[in-house]
Amino acid sequence: MMVRANAIDFRDKTKAMLVGEPIGEKPNSWSENDEFVLPNSHLTVSYSTKFYEFAPGQKVITPDHVIAPTWEEFRAGRDPVLEWITGCCR
Repeated sequence: MMVRANAIDFRDKTKAMLVGEPIGEKPNSWSENDEFVLPNSHLTVSYSTKFYEFAPGQKVITPDHVIAPTWEEFRAGRDPVLEWITGCCR
């Protein structure tokens, strides 16, 4: 939950630009786990108790500038997001 909350807060509160790939989780979802033990099997069941809506109506947090790294860049030790941010190697 922290990645999405941090990305949304960072964008909203500082007017920062997000660069890179979309985060891999939904911006709004259930969290705050609780648990109980089933009486016969004694298995522990975990369940979420609170819904967090960090980005109302949004299904994904998309960066302001999408950059999808390639395998070739990874293999060459390059970071296209950092290169874009710093203006390097354009």
